[in-house]
Amino acid sequence: MTQPSSRRRIALVGVLVIAWVVGSVLGAAPRPRTAAAAPVFQLEPAHASFVPVLDGSEPIFVLLIGSDARPGEDVAATRADSLHILAINAAKAKATIVGIPRDSYVEIPGRGQDKINAAMFYGGPELVVETVEELTGITLDYWALTGFKTFAAMVNGVDGLVVDVPFAMSDDFSEAFFEPGVQRLDGHQALAFARNRHDLNAGDFGRSENQGLLMVSALAQFKREFTKDPGRTLIWVSSFLQHAQTTVALDDLMDLVFTATAISPKRVVNAVFPGSNAMVGTTSVVNLDAAAVQAISRDLEKDGILKVANIPPSPNAQQAGEA
Repeated sequence: MTQPSSRRRIALVGVLVIAWVVGSVLGAAPRPRTAAAAPVFQLEPAHASFVPVLDGSEPIFVLLIGSDARPGEDVAATRADSLHILAINAAKAKATIVGIPRDSYVEIPGRGQDKINAAMFYGGPELVVETVEELTGITLDYWALTGFKTFAAMVNGVDGLVVDVPFAMSDDFSEAFFEPGVQRLDGHQALAFARNRHDLNAGDFGRSENQGLLMVSALAQFKREFTKDPGRTLIWVSSFLQHAQTTVALDDLMDLVFTATAISPKRVVNAVFPGSNAMVGTTSVVNLDAAAVQAISRDLEKDGILKVANIPPSPNAQQAGEA
């Protein structure tokens, strides 16, 4: 039987490894911080009023926020380029990733209706947390902020990521040029894959799913490399520490990393809230499927795991089927 301390370690290392690859910067830097100076990885409690339960008895929810900050801009004061809810069920060593399209037209507390990506511009990660909690009804345990600047360096630090590219990509905007199939992506290529949306049939829905695919691929690669050579763990930790700030102590981090293989990539669900494109005046937005969002959120809140009936269709399924 898995002991509470082991469940805690499994849960936290899942957060560390999966969130490591979301965009590039998981940073909740004290303000004012610029994009150039921001940490690559930092996990912060979503609420100061309570301490998350980490003994495996309850699911853990982390909001992963990808900032669109450019050099010289405050990472925590620009728009959110990508949003994902990461749910960890430590007791069952399972995880769920749910993407939220960045143009989702939602109620932002104190600001009225707007695209969800504007919440960070208005009130930093804290307002993004409040907005997502109001949208889903899920109480988040942690938030993590991502940015683009050093993602390539982190990926290169582990000698690239092995990804099964689902279909051919050719996009000048993101510089994503790929043939379908399993391949090792260097840092530049991984970033291009994560940012590509212009040649995806499903647009930002598809991009959000592909970002989730990168997270699952990173976890799968870590598991393979650890199984083959436990010494490779030091390479991942080194890549992390060179670019990161985190509230997890170094000795705890090392202890956590060695339990990462308990989470099977095959038991990670990668989904995206469904919806449709629409216009509000002259602005292009996404109208989320309210019934689906409610069903997914209620199911996820129970144990961090989605029933098969509540897993929405893959946005990229049709395009992948044509490959």
